[in-house]
Amino acid sequence: MPDQKIQWHPGFFAGIELEFKEYPVDIEKEYQLTRGPLQIDLLIIKKLTDDKIDNEIGNIFRRHNIIEYKSPDDELSIDVYYKVQAYASLYKASGDTVNAIHAEDISVTLFRDTYPRSLMERLKESGSVIHEEYPGIYYVEGNCLFPTQIVVSGQFREGEHSAFQILSRKAPRKEVIAFLQHAAGLSDPGDRSRVDSILQVSVSANHDLYQDIHKEDIVMCEALRDLMKDDFDRTLMQGKQQGETTATVNSILSLMKNFNWSSAKSMDALSIPEEKRAYYSELINKPLLP
Repeated sequence: MPDQKIQWHPGFFAGIELEFKEYPVDIEKEYQLTRGPLQIDLLIIKKLTDDKIDNEIGNIFRRHNIIEYKSPDDELSIDVYYKVQAYASLYKASGDTVNAIHAEDISVTLFRDTYPRSLMERLKESGSVIHEEYPGIYYVEGNCLFPTQIVVSGQFREGEHSAFQILSRKAPRKEVIAFLQHAAGLSDPGDRSRVDSILQVSVSANHDLYQDIHKEDIVMCEALRDLMKDDFDRTLMQGKQQGETTATVNSILSLMKNFNWSSAKSMDALSIPEEKRAYYSELINKPLLP
């Protein structure tokens, strides 16, 4: 199946809202730093500086917390690291008066599903000390102006923070089940909407896994239908149709290549209906399929 451009950020935003819904914080998406294109992915502001956030991800939080999310399709590099430090500095300088936002009241979080090995190596080479405070949560000391953590959701403990673990192209089945079980107990319309956003992303990235759950686990299948209503069946059907289309196009191309046949003769051999031939002819000429 051709690579799909998945919009990961809405699912991540929804996960953050679910993760911290019990805490007195304000969450601002894509906070604009300047009048130009500079913006923070997420800004979490504690309503009271002394409010305690009893959460592994939020343990480092101060009053103002800058979050940078990199999807599975994006790189978390050393340049991204320093860019986010710069964003935090710009945010610190954006107060209405001099030093209105104190440096010690700011934290930085960089979030990704897989371990950013190159980034970690470069930070260590430059003198930073990195330690794993919790499974998948690394604190950086040195070369940072603000308390900084790098969060690797793919390394969370089993059953922990499942909303983030399933935002992956290789979502663990156990985490999908754990998330569905948790989500089935949510009744607030806002929470249900957030669950829907997360599942739309996860289903799009993990068609085969959700197809298996759809076929094999009746209880979870019913939970999916209830949580996503028509979205789940529609997303799976789109994936199935795309898979069938890809297989057909690949078969046509294979016959054309191996037997030096024309596209028409290849479609004759595959018994493709006349009304669909123009559609497949157009796809054959597009460099979208392998």
